[in-house]
Amino acid sequence: MHSAIPPQVKEVLRGVRRRLPASGARVLDRATGTTALPADSHPPRPVVADEPVRLLVAPANFAGQGDAWARCAREHLDGVASVSMMTDNKFAFSVDQEVPPDVYRDRAWQLSQREWALGTFTHALVEAVRPVFGPLYGPTAAGDVAQLTKHGVSVAMISHGSDIRVPSAHAARFPHSPFDDAEDRTTTILEARAKQNVGILEKFDGPVFVSTPDLLDYVPKATWCPVVIEPDRWVSQVPVLEREVPVVVHVPSSSRLKGSELVDPIMRELEAEGRIVYRSVRDLTHAELAEVYKDADIVLDQFVLGLYGVAAAEGMAAGRVVVAYVTDPVRERVREATGLDVPIVEADPDSVRETLLDLLADREKARTIAARGPEFVRSVHDGRMSAGVLSGFLGVPAPNA
Repeated sequence: MHSAIPPQVKEVLRGVRRRLPASGARVLDRATGTTALPADSHPPRPVVADEPVRLLVAPANFAGQGDAWARCAREHLDGVASVSMMTDNKFAFSVDQEVPPDVYRDRAWQLSQREWALGTFTHALVEAVRPVFGPLYGPTAAGDVAQLTKHGVSVAMISHGSDIRVPSAHAARFPHSPFDDAEDRTTTILEARAKQNVGILEKFDGPVFVSTPDLLDYVPKATWCPVVIEPDRWVSQVPVLEREVPVVVHVPSSSRLKGSELVDPIMRELEAEGRIVYRSVRDLTHAELAEVYKDADIVLDQFVLGLYGVAAAEGMAAGRVVVAYVTDPVRERVREATGLDVPIVEADPDSVRETLLDLLADREKARTIAARGPEFVRSVHDGRMSAGVLSGFLGVPAPNA
């Protein structure tokens, strides 16, 4: 029967299947004559070092962060082994276990992954309230967490951003919020999902972490676990702001969440005036992004959310002038946690033109700000601080403690 289904209908059914729990997917498969994936289509599982603490970080790896947190734990904490896992790796981020979406939804894989995880790991860091074993126990991590805990695995939860950022609350606080249209379909979906996830985290009695300080507004009991990058990968030999016409880059992972539609026209105007060369590019691999940043003078991050994350940290690590809308409360939280000021030039859509003109008018001041970036990143975002944050959950001494 499956072979007789028109391609357009198959595509619709695949979309429906992705949203079904495992039991519903099995019913749909039987009705359409779809067979289970062969066992040899399942990717091999990584070997886990025999350490007293064995940590699984799964299943999102947004911006490569799941893998980065796993790596920082094993590199900076004694007696810790770790594995990262994700599905749908379209940006080619580093990860230990990459699971294709069809495999993630395959019941045989789900059951074998569950048995492997329960028999291998002492700890699990569950990302974005997403299910670790595919939708075996439902569309969120709640059932997976219950299973892990029942079998003696210590569980913590970590959120990345949109999984708990409640659009209505954000729109009430930020004038250029991308969530100002409550009737927008995407906003409606994000609202329901974020509220559901916040509710799950509020009831969860284990450690909760967030990747950026702004997310503490939505889950106040959480602890900030900074995003992690590899500073050496971003070192640039290109001097900053020495070209007569500087290069300004903007590489949005999501144009809407970066405010690209508000900033792009302003940058095009400056380019037309001969003041800058503007490069706004999309859909780069992580390696390609590094080369773009290294050749820039100024990196534009986001201008509507009021935070800084991985992209800004990478721009700072490259020693570029990073411009973004960060807000005073976020800066103060970072200062309280680290004793350092965030070396990002503040701007919003209303001020970004004048901000760039000021940077071009006083290039020495701009270079001084850029020069602080690599040191800041090595102090806050090279993995040592994040490992220290995770050490309590893992029950091991913090680095240098």
